Amino acid sequence: MDCIVNFHTNPSNKENKEGQFQLHSHSSAELTLLIKGEGYYSAGEQNVIALPGDLLLIPANLKHCYGCIRAWEGYSLHIYDQNIPSYCQYLLSHAFTQRPGPILKASLTPGAIERALTAMRQIREECGREEKNEYSYDVLRNGLETLLLAYHTGTCDKIIEAALEHPEEQMIQDALKDIHQNYHMPLKVSDLAANHYLSESIFRKKFMDRVGVSPKQYIITLRIDEAKRLLHISRKPVEFIATEVGFSSSSRFHEVFVKHVGMTPMEWRRQGQTNSCQ
Repeated sequence: MDCIVNFHTNPSNKENKEGQFQLHSHSSAELTLLIKGEGYYSAGEQNVIALPGDLLLIPANLKHCYGCIRAWEGYSLHIYDQNIPSYCQYLLSHAFTQRPGPILKASLTPGAIERALTAMRQIREECGREEKNEYSYDVLRNGLETLLLAYHTGTCDKIIEAALEHPEEQMIQDALKDIHQNYHMPLKVSDLAANHYLSESIFRKKFMDRVGVSPKQYIITLRIDEAKRLLHISRKPVEFIATEVGFSSSSRFHEVFVKHVGMTPMEWRRQGQTNSCQ
């Protein structure tokens, strides 16, 4: 997480300049939930009206601006997508892959608004802790997953339409979703292929053509990336992390980790601790 802000802005307050923000960008992606009021977000020729219950996604490095029309309140969360858990990475990248424009918006149902608001508050509270505990990672992960799932739920009708128009692309997206959801469990490429009524060889070719690597290599890279993140942000034993990211034994995990990263898991953890102290 980069930062999270609970904003309150009243455009009638002439001394408060936060209601109109000049063109800017940030290296982190943004998720904004509007609770009250009305405003807009703009990027290039796109102008998106923001109303209560709207959840907006803004990609990193996008030049954009916003304006408050009626006194508004909400939460803005900034995240670095390369540092978030595996399934959250998938949900975020899939949203931007399906985007109708650079700024995305989902209008949430009352129930989804409550879940998203609770998630924002949980994330803010956890980010505000001076010292994180062993459950902090799980609380932040669950909160972010809730927000991203709320967005996808709010746009599911558009996604269904896109799937009907591009069935092969949807097949790859479904496979990626399966992998990101279940990478920590035994995953066979043959089962992924069977889920889409394809032979393993045809599925592998379609996957490589679209993603650039084989399904097996994608799964291994995903497991190693998640292990690297867990080694840095948690104090969990290496053996536990090996199991948590889907390796059948700590020795196999050690072997694959050294091959991909160039150092042992403990060396990677110590390097992260050293960098954080500098």
